[in-house]
Amino acid sequence: MADPTPPTDDTIERVRYEGSCHCGGVRFEARASRNLTLTLCNCGICYKSGHQELMVPEERFTLHRGQQYLKPYRFGNCVADHTFCAVCGIMPFYRPRSHPTGFFSVNARCLDLAPATHIEYVEFDGQNWEASMAAGQHILSE
Repeated sequence: MADPTPPTDDTIERVRYEGSCHCGGVRFEARASRNLTLTLCNCGICYKSGHQELMVPEERFTLHRGQQYLKPYRFGNCVADHTFCAVCGIMPFYRPRSHPTGFFSVNARCLDLAPATHIEYVEFDGQNWEASMAAGQHILSE
């Protein structure tokens, strides 16, 4: 019989996922569960860059080095704060439009996902961002 009590934020085991840009100048970690949900967004920047979103609260994200290599890129309404490595051009993480404070959208392609035991991929219609958000289609990763 299944446990009727769903896991709470306090009971979820979190592990470290180490990450970097391509050249290794930017290094960071994200702490998340072993069961990940990665969002595949079809907006222009996510689609063209191959960004696979792992949304993590700010307190579970640590930039270890490379702040000096990160350059901002803003477009449209300029809410999202995209950051790229100025050396290799990779966008390892950014502050998303959906949660401009308190969260980072980490590019799962920049992480070592070895600690994960299950990865689920969900799609988000970023080409119709406002309607998708209004319909509650954007999810947090755990």
